[in-house]
Amino acid sequence: MSTEESSRPQQAPEEGNLRYAAYANRFRTILRASHRYIAYTSDIGESFRPVAHPYLVTLGYGVSWAYLLCDVGYASWVVKMRNEGRYKSGLLPWQPTPEENKEEAVKYRQQVGNSLSETDWRVQFAKRGIFQGLASMGLPALTIHSAVRYSSVLFKNVQTKAIKTYGPVSVGLGIVPLLPYIFDEPVEHVVDYVFDQGEAFYRKKLE
Repeated sequence: MSTEESSRPQQAPEEGNLRYAAYANRFRTILRASHRYIAYTSDIGESFRPVAHPYLVTLGYGVSWAYLLCDVGYASWVVKMRNEGRYKSGLLPWQPTPEENKEEAVKYRQQVGNSLSETDWRVQFAKRGIFQGLASMGLPALTIHSAVRYSSVLFKNVQTKAIKTYGPVSVGLGIVPLLPYIFDEPVEHVVDYVFDQGEAFYRKKLE
């Protein structure tokens, strides 16, 4: 063994395992982020509206709505399973579910403070649906549609046909990656606030 190799610090197996675990966690984060962009398929279609067939734009909206319904349904299912003490990490709806565990159910309710949106799947369905409807569909669609429409006015006097045609498309597509950063957090805060106030009002009426 050379002097240079012997002088290198030896890496403990635990350090190597922790490093790979960190890489795996980053990879999962990337995958989750990429799944989030499926919701914006309609906005990509909206960007291409000036040059694409209307059916393609409609198809984009269909994909986005399908994603929204799956996401809302899955989030509601997880809440239902947790409230019954049956949810295990990584469990999927089509997999066999464990039997109801009352002790786990009680522990879960204590962890979430008996919040309605975290214990009642119907409240979670409404809350998640409103969030996705605003953050993934309504506000992004309005933003992209407005950007494409008004940029078309800016590009209408451009002499080059390709730029005149695809300029608005480029503007719309350029906005899509920014949509989660623009809308997700503000919409989440507003929806959380509304549901928290609604739950407080509901519990007060029960007293």
